Amino acid sequence: MKILIAVDGSQQSFYAIHALAQFGPFDEITLVHALQLPDLDHPMIPPDIREKAMQEMKNTLRPKGEALLERTQSELPKGVGTVTRIHQIGLPATVILEAVESVKPDLIMMGARGLGPIKELAMGSVSHRVLLHAPCSILIVKNPLPALEHVLMPIESKSDAEYLLRYLFSLPFVTKPRLSVMSVWPQPQLPWPVTVSQSNMLEEHARIHAREVAEEIAQQAQAKHFSSQAIAGLGDPAFTILEQARMIKPDMIMVGSHGRRGLSRFLLGSVSHSLVHQATDSVLVVRQAGSEEGCPLSLSATERN
Repeated sequence: MKILIAVDGSQQSFYAIHALAQFGPFDEITLVHALQLPDLDHPMIPPDIREKAMQEMKNTLRPKGEALLERTQSELPKGVGTVTRIHQIGLPATVILEAVESVKPDLIMMGARGLGPIKELAMGSVSHRVLLHAPCSILIVKNPLPALEHVLMPIESKSDAEYLLRYLFSLPFVTKPRLSVMSVWPQPQLPWPVTVSQSNMLEEHARIHAREVAEEIAQQAQAKHFSSQAIAGLGDPAFTILEQARMIKPDMIMVGSHGRRGLSRFLLGSVSHSLVHQATDSVLVVRQAGSEEGCPLSLSATERN
């Protein structure tokens, strides 16, 4: 498995680096740092002065970037795998996405400062843009991850869950975490009036079905020696999952992505995007191979018993 880690010198990016201690060796780790220079393209600035100023900034900032990459590599856990470094001039999100296209990692890891959805839409953030456009799975690390003992895995359908399980089994955990499989069904809404008893019956059927799906997936995880439990929820998926996360306090939330991009995701929203914005826990967004934005990589070769 190949991992790409975005490095910007923030505390959160070092959280992502230190989170590697919860996993075993990877085949390859790529550290990416973007050297963003200010825009001096202004009619009041003569070209020769602009060029001189840009060169001076490059000469000043590039050694600092190299020092940051050197420090970051020195803080990697021992025995994590082969390490390569990419240091490019450009907008951070653009540099990261170009590196992703070149390296083709199985997973991107990066820190997030938790701007929240409103500030992110107004100001933008690197993690927000990478999450929108990256073609593979991404782990957003928000806080220190001193242990990875409990994973909350919300699922929508059996096919969605089976891919999540394949990805889970491929991850080289130092210690297999406890797994909470959560199936959430939206509140049943019919186009015609129903009585209270009919409404209650519909809700009960929805809960029973959600629990059956969650229990089936939990049993598959148990067959791979993951301690697992099934949880059923009813209501708005993102809200219900966030409430469950507040109660059971997992170390990480692992969720699938439907493959919406850009404007469609902005207009329609997605559960995975809501969780990344609002959860206080680290969130692993898994994108399916063969989907609109999924990596074309097979995980079967790296699945573990």
